[in-house]
Amino acid sequence: DPELERKIDCEVKMIDGISKLLNVVTSLEQTIECHKALILSQQRMLAFMCEIQRKQQNLLEQDTDDLKPTKATIVLSDIRLPLAWTKMKAKSAIQEQKTFAVFCLARVGYEIIDTGMKFIDRRSSDILFTDKLIFNNVPHDFELHLEIYALNKRLALSSSVKDFVNRYSYFSTHGSPKVTRKLLETGNQSFEQSQSKFVRIAHAILTKESVSKSAKPRYLTMDIPQENPLMQLPITETYVALFFAQPLCYIRLATYTGKVRVYNIPYSCVLAAGFLNGEEIMRDDYSDQHRFSIAITPETLILARTEQLSFSIYNRGFDVEEFFVDDIFMLNNWTRALQQHVIDVAAWQITFDHLPSMRRGSYQFIASSPTSSISSRAIRKRPTLRSKTKSLNDIHQVDNASQSVRTDALNRANSIVDRSRNFSNTDDDSAILRTCL
Repeated sequence: DPELERKIDCEVKMIDGISKLLNVVTSLEQTIECHKALILSQQRMLAFMCEIQRKQQNLLEQDTDDLKPTKATIVLSDIRLPLAWTKMKAKSAIQEQKTFAVFCLARVGYEIIDTGMKFIDRRSSDILFTDKLIFNNVPHDFELHLEIYALNKRLALSSSVKDFVNRYSYFSTHGSPKVTRKLLETGNQSFEQSQSKFVRIAHAILTKESVSKSAKPRYLTMDIPQENPLMQLPITETYVALFFAQPLCYIRLATYTGKVRVYNIPYSCVLAAGFLNGEEIMRDDYSDQHRFSIAITPETLILARTEQLSFSIYNRGFDVEEFFVDDIFMLNNWTRALQQHVIDVAAWQITFDHLPSMRRGSYQFIASSPTSSISSRAIRKRPTLRSKTKSLNDIHQVDNASQSVRTDALNRANSIVDRSRNFSNTDDDSAILRTCL
C-alpha cells in the first residue's frame, strides 16, 4: 500500500527529529512532550507495519462477493482512573517525590488517538480525561486497545541531556575544538539509544459487547510493576469510561427507499433502523392514508419471486407479507437491500439498546397480535387542515349529547312549522293557539 508506506516514512522522520530534539532541550515540559511524541510515533509506525502484513495476508485469500455488515462510529470518553495512594508501601520521602505525567492512548486497527496530558501528585484523588476519542468506519469485529502511560517528572531529564548542558557550558566558556568533536560523538551515540521514558502501566480491550449508554466501571489489566518505586503509579484495577457505538445502519435516515404495491395499493417505503416503513401514495386528499411498519430482525427471511416480480418478508409469529414491484431491477435492489439490513441488524443488534436515548426513543418495536397482517393493522389518519372552513369546523366541535339535543329541538321546530301550514284560515282560535304553543 503506497499510502501506508508513505505514512511509515513520515513516522520514521518524526522519530529521527524527536530523538535529535531530546538531546538539546533543557526544559522539563518540553522533555515530557518530546517523550510523549516519541512513543506515539513509535506506536503508529508499528501499527502501520502490522496493517501492511494484514493486507498482504488478505491478498492471498480468495475474495468473495458475500455481504458484509456495515461499519460504525465508536466513541470513548470520560475516562476516570481512581488513585489509591494509601496502598503504596514506599517510604514517605519517596511518595513525596511522586509527581506523574499521565496520558491514554487508544488504537483501533492502525488508527491511534491520544488524550491530553495530566499532571498529578499526592493531592490528586483520581485522573479524569475529558477527551472524546472518535473512530469512524469501524468494522463490527473491532477491538479497541486502551493503554495508559505514565512518567515520573523527576526521571524525565535523561543523563545525556544533563551531560549536554554541562558540555555546552564548558564549551561556551573555553571554546575548545576537542570538546566540539566529543560533543558530536556523544550526541550521535545518545541519538541511537534514545527511547521514550513513558512506561505503559495498564491496558484494556473494548469490543462491541462492551458498549453502554452510560459511563460504568470497567477492568484494567495491570502490566508488570516497575522495579523503580518512583515509577509505580498507584492506580486501581478498575476505571470508569463511557463507550458506545453508532452503526451506520441505525443512524442513517434511510438505507434504501423505493415504491412497492400491496393489494394493488402503491406505497412509498423506507428501510432504516431495523424497520420497513411504508406510507400509501395518496391519489386524492379526501381518503385515509394507510401505513405499515414491519420489523427486520436477525431471524427475518427474505424470499424473492422473479416470475411474479415480488418479494416476501417472513417473521416468525407474523403473517408473510408480499410486496410487488415494477421490474426485475427493482426486485434485485429490494432483495439485496433487505438481506444487507438483516446482516447489519444481526451484527450490531447488541448495541441498539445502548444508543443515546434521544435517538433510541424514535424506534420501538410494534406491539401487534402475532397473526396480524398489513391490511388488519390499525390505521391512523394524518391530521390535516385542507380548507379554512373545515379547520374551523374541526376546532368548534361539541359533544354527542349536546349535538343530539340541538338536533331534536330543530326537528320539533320544523314539525311545528309544517303543522301550522296545514291549518286553514277558517280554523278556530283554540286550534291556532295549540299549534303556536
